[in-house]
Amino acid sequence: MADQFKFGASITRAEHATPHDPHTSRLHADRLGVPVPVTRPLTVFTQDPSTRKMDVAVATLDVPYEPLAPGPEGSVIRVIDQNSTAKDTYEPLDLDAAARYAPNGIPPSTIDPRFAQQMTYAVTMHTYDRFRQALGRTPDFAFPATRGDEPIDPAGELKLHVYPHYRREDNAYYDEERGALLFGYTYGNKAASLLNQPGGVVFTSLSHDVVAHEMTHALLSGMRAKFLLPSNADVDGFHEGFADLIALFQRFQYTELVRRALAKSADIGSGVLTDFARQWGQTTGDGRAPLRTALVAAGPPDAPVPRPFLYRRGREAHDLGAILLAAVFDAFRWIFAQKTSRIRRLAAGNTQERPSELVELLTSHAQRLATQFLNILIRAIDYCPPVDLTFGEFLRALITADFDLVPEDPWGYREAFILAFRRYGITVPDVPDLSEQALLWQPPEHPLPRIPGLAFTDLVRPVHPNDSPSSAELRRRAEALGRFVIHPDRRHLFGLTVPRALHPRVDPPVIESIRSLRRIRPDNSIDFDLVAEITQRRRVSRQRWFYGGSTAIIGADGKVRYAIVKHVDSARRQKLFAAHMKQADAARRRLFAEDAPKASTLLRGLHARARK
Repeated sequence: MADQFKFGASITRAEHATPHDPHTSRLHADRLGVPVPVTRPLTVFTQDPSTRKMDVAVATLDVPYEPLAPGPEGSVIRVIDQNSTAKDTYEPLDLDAAARYAPNGIPPSTIDPRFAQQMTYAVTMHTYDRFRQALGRTPDFAFPATRGDEPIDPAGELKLHVYPHYRREDNAYYDEERGALLFGYTYGNKAASLLNQPGGVVFTSLSHDVVAHEMTHALLSGMRAKFLLPSNADVDGFHEGFADLIALFQRFQYTELVRRALAKSADIGSGVLTDFARQWGQTTGDGRAPLRTALVAAGPPDAPVPRPFLYRRGREAHDLGAILLAAVFDAFRWIFAQKTSRIRRLAAGNTQERPSELVELLTSHAQRLATQFLNILIRAIDYCPPVDLTFGEFLRALITADFDLVPEDPWGYREAFILAFRRYGITVPDVPDLSEQALLWQPPEHPLPRIPGLAFTDLVRPVHPNDSPSSAELRRRAEALGRFVIHPDRRHLFGLTVPRALHPRVDPPVIESIRSLRRIRPDNSIDFDLVAEITQRRRVSRQRWFYGGSTAIIGADGKVRYAIVKHVDSARRQKLFAAHMKQADAARRRLFAEDAPKASTLLRGLHARARK
């Protein structure tokens, strides 16, 4: 029976990301009589070094406190400041030692390499913690702790390595093979403007947006093993758009930045909040425009969108990502306007500077709403199919994940998402209309029995709720699920077919992951589910694999609540896939010919093209 399915890397590997346990620190602190802080404030650029002081260029970012070795090196992030172009290794920053005289870390600097070390650690760790809070579990990475027989990390632990000055290259990217974020640097062109000058050095590691964007790639890859396989154009576009969205809404954490933007206008569309990587536009672009912006066609739900911003299958990845970014930001703007309409009416007709009390209220609403949108976006990943994602399916994931948590939706968040996606022409396959009920994922076609061994009472849980289950427990859960889904009467319900060794070859299904899904409802009650990825592939030609499978969400009673299916034997999907492969480049076609595709290598080229 066991040879009819396999386990993915997240099930079989021994090492998993293990964040610092604050409870352990506090126990030691009680014994020593020394209080241990909850967070560590660190100074960062709110956008990048080109931001003017009047636009709140610098702020402090609170990251979860943990003891740090020089680097900084913590429990899941290790900063390594080696420059492969200059062949230099820069002095590592010791934040624990610096805390005695610089409690917020060292001051901002474009010439002290240690500040880039501080900034990359702070932003990556804060992004990691944002995912942890939204998911209710410890986020993991997709790479192993060893490469061959050699440990990636000297201690053999699973840590993401961050290189703030990796090489002279107009690029920054996540390299899964190295288990690293690699930040390049370049020089400004003749069009450089404002606080930049022609020939001046531009560091990607000093851009808040770039660091948060690349960290999101690493975390998204850890959540979905096959999300980097570009089986349709939306896949690349989704990775880019989703990473931009996380960076965008994280920018709202800087209270003074939001306050500054809303003091100018009660609308949320200030470029201080919506422009991406402005320094890149000012130095390597036309000297004026940002690399991207979240606000491309402001207007109500029925306002037309210019043709260049309309969704069309097969568009270039960054164009598609920009459409996803704009659509979600439209939903954010509409909800913000609705929630603050009474407050803004109080200031109607005030042509002088807005009262500080009004600005404070607007700022508080904007920050809370941005945090809610971050949680909605991140949680929706658990409701996405495991392969071949489209924007329309991501909309269904958003709607279903939010419905599970807040069925009433008193402010119409879900309607705003639907209208925004529709405004940009994003289509949703396999639904009769765009009503909320039609977009919700549905339970399996036929009622299914409980999965033996996967009810909440059957699970062997770790001592601390945030810890990952033991390797033995992960394998036990995966085996229980594998035995269940390969039953002849149930294969089709999970998008699977019978494995075949001969032509056409069909590999056994793979249980890629099985993770906890904890959610705190508005009434403070806690929901617990399991979310699992099951994938399968079959040969559709001598040189090409075709992927399918399902995401299964399993309730606390051990029953399958949703099976989000992409059938591995779907003729319609295969036809769309073949059409996409005809216009895909050689690197993308090669991934579907490889036995063990290394899709993360595409990110370097994808990001290089974005800056041309």
